[in-house]
Amino acid sequence: MIKNHTVINNCLLSRFFAIDIIVSEEHPQYYVKGLKISMKRKVLSIILVLAMVVSAFSLTSCNATPEEGTFTRITVDVNPSIEFMVDDENKVASVTALNDDGSILIAGEAFVGKTPEEATELVLSLACETGYLVKGENADTEANTVKISVSGDSKYATQLLNDVEKTAGDVLEKFDITGKIEKAEALKSEALQSLALSTSLYTEEELAEMSDEELYKVIAAGRIETALLLTEDMREAYYKAKEHKISFAESEATAKIIETMGGIHDLTYSIYKTALDSYSKSITALDELRYNMLVSPESEYQKSLAYLRESKTELLKQKNYTATLDVNGTEYTLAVEKLTLTEEEYDKALAAYEALGEKANEALETLIAALRTSEEAIRSLEDKFSDDIRAELSAKASEIEADVNAAKDSFFASFEEAHKDDISSIEENLKAQKQALIDSIGQ
Repeated sequence: MIKNHTVINNCLLSRFFAIDIIVSEEHPQYYVKGLKISMKRKVLSIILVLAMVVSAFSLTSCNATPEEGTFTRITVDVNPSIEFMVDDENKVASVTALNDDGSILIAGEAFVGKTPEEATELVLSLACETGYLVKGENADTEANTVKISVSGDSKYATQLLNDVEKTAGDVLEKFDITGKIEKAEALKSEALQSLALSTSLYTEEELAEMSDEELYKVIAAGRIETALLLTEDMREAYYKAKEHKISFAESEATAKIIETMGGIHDLTYSIYKTALDSYSKSITALDELRYNMLVSPESEYQKSLAYLRESKTELLKQKNYTATLDVNGTEYTLAVEKLTLTEEEYDKALAAYEALGEKANEALETLIAALRTSEEAIRSLEDKFSDDIRAELSAKASEIEADVNAAKDSFFASFEEAHKDDISSIEENLKAQKQALIDSIGQ
């Protein structure tokens, strides 16, 4: 047992080698991870330890940790495009598919709580297993490019990018994929504001006043909130419905306060309530049309998407098969011809799917215009409120805020309850599609 000793615990050493250098006054010896080093070897030991420090420092720094309360955005793109929001404990807080192929990859997988490196390894392993990354002597290196972006320019972000890129390279090597890793540019402030606008209820003006760090928090909050919604169509339906619900809740709370004032304000209440009823009907009509045309499994849009996914399966299967063949063989020539046909079929399916999306958006625009008219009618009435109504609304602002917050807090639960079958069906379909891809590549 050593007494009266000093422990020199270098952060770099302890982090990478888990060792303490212990200097004893009574017994002038060094103890490194339980190994006693005599004074005769002290100088050599110090040199070796310092060499270890220099080596460790070249890999990372003790300061390469995320700042408290911050989120870092990482994207991994191999055409399936995935976004990870990483918290200040270097753990994945949310995973979001940025396109339909990405939805297929993440369905049924557990990413939250993993390190960014672990999450990257999982998503790229899935991309290899499903054939999005093509294995074979004839594989297109450009098509096998993995693009990675990490937000921020801190030491942590720089180190994280290096670590994630290394992980990506290791996965390609493990699966014997000929490809390359590229650094993609992270979103700039204007693009971040646009993304935050689509994932929150903040206005453009409010978001324009935020720093990038604040925008990442807004985005992360929205992503975490909609974690169960795997597709962009479902998330968009959710955010639009929530926006309308909150707006209506505020106007409804206003109407209740005017109603309690009674007397000479009965006419104002009656007119305002009529406008509010019209607004409610416009919201319901718009939300129902959006669901029926873009989200419902029975919609032509979703049926077209199902066929598009089937076409993608055939395309990936043929790509992977062709990449394994001898380019000088007859079989290769026939495979290339079939690949061309499957690409053409996929392009047709994609064009049909996009056309249905445009058709749905055109139909939605008509109801969006009606909704805006209803909103303008309400705003116009509010601008004409008498001074005593304004005073009463101001005095009871906390009541209005409470009603709005209650609507916010309860919205996801009500949305999930209303669409639980759709949410479950979407996930099961995506998982089935992923398995079909894995099976087709394994044949």
